[in-house]
Amino acid sequence: MAARQIKILEVDHGGHQSRLRLPAPLRYLQIRHPEKRTDDLIIPIVVGVVGWAIYLAIDPRPALFGDNGLLRFTRDLLVMAVPFMIGALAAVSMGAPGPNLDRRPIGAELWLDNDPLTMRQFLCFLLGYLSFLGLVVLISVVAAGLLRDAVLAWTAAVPHVQFALRAAGSLALALSMSFLSVTVLWSLYFLTDVANRKGG
Repeated sequence: MAARQIKILEVDHGGHQSRLRLPAPLRYLQIRHPEKRTDDLIIPIVVGVVGWAIYLAIDPRPALFGDNGLLRFTRDLLVMAVPFMIGALAAVSMGAPGPNLDRRPIGAELWLDNDPLTMRQFLCFLLGYLSFLGLVVLISVVAAGLLRDAVLAWTAAVPHVQFALRAAGSLALALSMSFLSVTVLWSLYFLTDVANRKGG
C-alpha cells in the first residue's frame, strides 16, 4: 500500500498549526520562563543602547561602511556564524548529541502553549531563533551596503535626514548585534551549565 504524502498544512508547531511559517523561529520569544524576559529583551536592549551611545561619543567615530567599516566586519562574522548555527540546529533536531537533552531542565520549567518543553525542544527553538536573527541581520547589512550610494544621492539636499539615517542605522546595528551576542552567550550558558545539571 502506498504511503500517504504528508502535506505542509498538517505540520504542527507547539500544539497548534503555525500560520506564519517563515517567522516561526520567533516563537522562541513566546517561551515562558522566569528569567527569559530579562535575557531576551531587557539585557540586549540595555547593552545595545549603551554600545550605541559609546559609538556616538567616540571621536573620530569608526566608519560604518568601507573595507574597514563596522558593516564589513559584521557581514564577515555572520557569513561564518549563520551556517554554523543552522548546522547546529539540524544536528540537535535530529537527536545529537544524545538522550541527555530529552529531559526537562532542573529548576524552573520552560513552557510554550501551556506545554512543558524538554531541553532539546528548547534548544531547537533557541538555535532556530539565532539562525533567523543572524540571517535577517546579514541580509540587512548587505542591503545597507548596496543601497548606501542611492540613499546618499536621494538625501544630498537634506543633510539632517542623512544624519538621522546614520543615527538610526547605527542604533539598529548596535541593537541587532546586542540581541545576537546576548542570545549566543545565553545558549552557551544553557549548553555548558543547565544541560549538564544533575538532579539532587
